[in-house]
Amino acid sequence: MFLRKLLVMVVPLLLAAALCLLLPLLSGLGFWSNVLKGMLMGIALALLLPLSGATRRKEPFATLLAVPLLLLVLTVIYQYLASIGAARIPVLDMLATSEGQVVLVECVFIGYMGTQALRTRR
Repeated sequence: MFLRKLLVMVVPLLLAAALCLLLPLLSGLGFWSNVLKGMLMGIALALLLPLSGATRRKEPFATLLAVPLLLLVLTVIYQYLASIGAARIPVLDMLATSEGQVVLVECVFIGYMGTQALRTRR
């Protein structure tokens, strides 16, 4: 019982330390820097509870995460294409942003939902 409690306390700290060491290494990649950082943070959030020992393997609605996941992936792809000037669709101009924080947050959700959908599928 003690080891399980210790695992619950130590794993989040180790995961946070790993992210703190890894994220600065990805800073020089431009647009893809925020994409990779967001994906890593989303995956880390999704794996936080299972690595700490709290698991629920079967979730009947996990496949529904594919819909917002696909929409966010398409949004990030469009944002990238708009930032390099390869695509411009007037209706979608409100989605086109070069703000790193916006792309980072979108990719956190992509990483989280993708990991959860894969981890809890039937």
